[in-house]
Amino acid sequence: MKKIVTACLIGLFIFSCNNPKSQSEKETDANKNGFLLKGTLKSFLSEKVYLNKIIGNDIQAVDSAKIENNNFVFQGIVDYPERFILSFENSSAAAILIIENTNFEIFIDPDQIDEPIIKGSELNTKLYDYKLASKNIFKKIDYLFPRFQKARLENDVKKLDEIGNDLKKIEIEFTDFSFNFVKNNSDSCVSAMVLSDQLKSSKLDTARISKAYNLLSEKVKKSPDAQLIATTLKLR
Repeated sequence: MKKIVTACLIGLFIFSCNNPKSQSEKETDANKNGFLLKGTLKSFLSEKVYLNKIIGNDIQAVDSAKIENNNFVFQGIVDYPERFILSFENSSAAAILIIENTNFEIFIDPDQIDEPIIKGSELNTKLYDYKLASKNIFKKIDYLFPRFQKARLENDVKKLDEIGNDLKKIEIEFTDFSFNFVKNNSDSCVSAMVLSDQLKSSKLDTARISKAYNLLSEKVKKSPDAQLIATTLKLR
């Protein structure tokens, strides 16, 4: 059952790198047309951090930065907001975030790497709210787990079937919530990200995804996640 939670929650740029610049120069450039990401680690984790682009099921490092006094900085320009992964040298730790052209900050606790605190980014805030609501739905699985263990030990087929039906209801609730989120946030790139994650569902509903895709604004349809949906479902 834990796999169900992981599969549903992990959803898991064309990036321009510049020559090394001073901190003030970076901030000036980012204020003009790009992004400036300032990162802080609660405790030591590594001496180097990588900004990775998600390409299919793989990730590719597109930039790196030295970590000094548990702080690091990334600066650049993206064509459209996308989810990226921060990974660390000599560590398996990784954090997912959206890069958008704005000045923002991320605070990472290595002991809670999956829950970074991000400030100054509207899209990351919206994604956080979506993930929080999703987690509240899946908390219901925690209540079912003891019942499931007991029924399995007792080989109670009737109770196992009942629990299986309850799990299906939770999955349907999450799916409905996701599609309603897209409908209510059609002008946000986060909706394209949420919708593209539906392509990974074990029960792929292409008709529903296509209908939700058509609700997206023309601006959002140009984003990489929306383009992936259009290409996969041959909507263009």
